[in-house]
Amino acid sequence: MADQEHIIIRLLEDTASKMPDMPAVRWIEKKEIPEKKYRELNSDRTKVANALYAKGFEGCQVALIGTSSYPWIASYLGIVGSKMTAVPLDPALPFSELCDLLNRSDSEALFVSPKLASIIEQVRKECPKVRLFVILSDESSDADDVLSFPELLAGQDDTPIAADKRPDADDVCTIIFTSGTTGKSKGVMLTQRNMFDDVANVIVHFAPGTTMLSVLPIHHAYCLVMEWLKGFSLGATIYINDSLLHMLRNIGKVKPRILVMVPLMIEAIYKRLKADESKPKREVAIEAFGENLEYIFSGGAHLDPFYIHAIEEYGIKVCEGYGMSECSPTISSGGELGSRAGSVGKVLANMQIRFVDGEVQVKGSNVMKGYYKMPKETEEAFVDGWLKTGDLGYLDEDGYLYITGRLKNLIILSNGENISPEEIESKLLANELVGEVVITGENNGLCARIFPDRDKAK
Repeated sequence: MADQEHIIIRLLEDTASKMPDMPAVRWIEKKEIPEKKYRELNSDRTKVANALYAKGFEGCQVALIGTSSYPWIASYLGIVGSKMTAVPLDPALPFSELCDLLNRSDSEALFVSPKLASIIEQVRKECPKVRLFVILSDESSDADDVLSFPELLAGQDDTPIAADKRPDADDVCTIIFTSGTTGKSKGVMLTQRNMFDDVANVIVHFAPGTTMLSVLPIHHAYCLVMEWLKGFSLGATIYINDSLLHMLRNIGKVKPRILVMVPLMIEAIYKRLKADESKPKREVAIEAFGENLEYIFSGGAHLDPFYIHAIEEYGIKVCEGYGMSECSPTISSGGELGSRAGSVGKVLANMQIRFVDGEVQVKGSNVMKGYYKMPKETEEAFVDGWLKTGDLGYLDEDGYLYITGRLKNLIILSNGENISPEEIESKLLANELVGEVVITGENNGLCARIFPDRDKAK
């Protein structure tokens, strides 16, 4: 029997029905801050779906290339709210790589930001399956196969999609390509249930209208799920940061309560706070970022526990989580489940975890269906139904998960002992005089190459 309960679009529909006039998305446009309410977002995404259905894209892959914008997120929700699959791609990739991913994903339509519209001509030549282009702005074109976002919506009504046209929970709704740093990038197939259950099992509560500022790339699962989908499920008002160069300034301007960040951004937050040591720390935080900032959620990479302690002295709580695109993306989370500096929180209730030779392996309703058209790589990613993360870790007696390194980086000594260089490097880097450290295995022992922080050494 079809399951249409555990589908992404219900997260938006439920909020839009309860608080239709709550601002959903705001963005900074010079001196103006336009907004769209939840009823408008729900209406626009329905028009996107109806327009694509009318043009014959049911059951097709639809790619999106661009930075965060209202048309991007409305288009994404229109795609995944129907029987289509969204393929978010990194706008920073070279055009040749983007064309390769369009072909490998079998995408038949492309939504693209106006800044990257020049790729259309190349896609026409190299991607024969792509038969519709939508520019994510109001810029129009004379070409028959190119529409602006308003032109796509023109003439469409927001009549809800018929039940038999709505997706089922086990339908693939999003294909996210991995970075490909260790070989050919792989298309992670995430189902409606995968992403819905991720949102449902990350336990965070805040009042409708709570302000968030989106600063991460929207094509990443971490940003898409934990900022946008989770935010919409709770009735948040999400501001779009217009530039990383303006991030700190915009935090002070928007005064968000919640930020979702990667460690490099959190380090920038600390440097800004640390720059003024003449006033009480809480006063410094309020002057820099407003009185509302309460939580910063960290993911994407390991965060040095120093920053968690240091920033909390300013009255801002930092919660670290852990995951990967293959898990939609969350495996564990800090926050209301509990936080402990150095750990990446507690494993989500819908996920199981085990450790095989130190490697973290997981299973649960967040775990991907597989890699698109890569059966061999999919088979290699699992063992007896458990997803191999490639990370090393352990649980403490209270159920907090700790990640200690990468399996591929292990140094194995002649006595059989496995050494994770990241753990040793992390301890050495805690000394402020140490700038960089590289641990290697040499002559049946360990060698540490330590490079000083010259600025601190002076």
